Amino acid sequence: MKKSLRYLLLISIVITICLNSVQAFGDTQTHLIVSNGVVLETLPTSVEGKVVLTGNTYKSKIKIIVSKDDTSTWYDVSLTKGKYKEEIWLIDGKGKYKISVVVHEYDRTYSYGPTLEVENTIDVNRFLVPTKHVESNNEEIIALAKSITQYSTTEKDKALSIYNWVAKNIEYDYDKYLRQINKNFDNDYGAVITLKTKTGVCYDYSTLVAALGRAVGLQVKVIKGNFVNPYRKELHAWNEIYIPEENRWVNVDTTFAHSLNTNYFDNSDFYTDHEKISEY
Repeated sequence: MKKSLRYLLLISIVITICLNSVQAFGDTQTHLIVSNGVVLETLPTSVEGKVVLTGNTYKSKIKIIVSKDDTSTWYDVSLTKGKYKEEIWLIDGKGKYKISVVVHEYDRTYSYGPTLEVENTIDVNRFLVPTKHVESNNEEIIALAKSITQYSTTEKDKALSIYNWVAKNIEYDYDKYLRQINKNFDNDYGAVITLKTKTGVCYDYSTLVAALGRAVGLQVKVIKGNFVNPYRKELHAWNEIYIPEENRWVNVDTTFAHSLNTNYFDNSDFYTDHEKISEY
């Protein structure tokens, strides 16, 4: 009799646990997508300008791909004890976006995890918001930008203060430059890593300028192009900053300002050694 009671009690506990597990799964089933070792919280089918992707994984490295029409952008994902929360602005206009979490397998090979689609209903000014490598929503970036511009009385003063700070405080990373020209692009880029290390190449200088500017409400472009002179031509990056009181964009090159110790803020002969290809 005692054995029967213990047996019945054990069955009751197991059933209770199973029911609770089913209930917990049922409560979250409509809110989570689970695939390839990654959990992603679902989103509304309609969003206004941005998404916040939240979830967890036991994988060591994941990325996010955001696609619209023929444009796809890869984003690095920061994991904290397997959890992630990434804010991504939908900068390619209104319409349908496909968002996928992908899992690192080996080398540069990734496999797909959770995928969802959203409809973006508003246009976003890409030169005001955080974008890839331009982390203007980072707390340290925001605090520094406010500190740098605290005594600025005009938007042009803000732009000039940011230009001067970056040109004076970031050292050029010649080792990284050599890796790049040798086709080794396995490097960390962007505003946050540049601020942390106080070093970078031209792209890092320009993403930091853009992040600091956007953090205090300036419209800032990252320009990709070429440095040109009679003897050579090579890839380069710099910025354009919108000055509302003058209703125009000004050219800014903090890399050359630092390396050559000369003015590259709205100088009249800027395009004698710069060739613009695209803006971001």
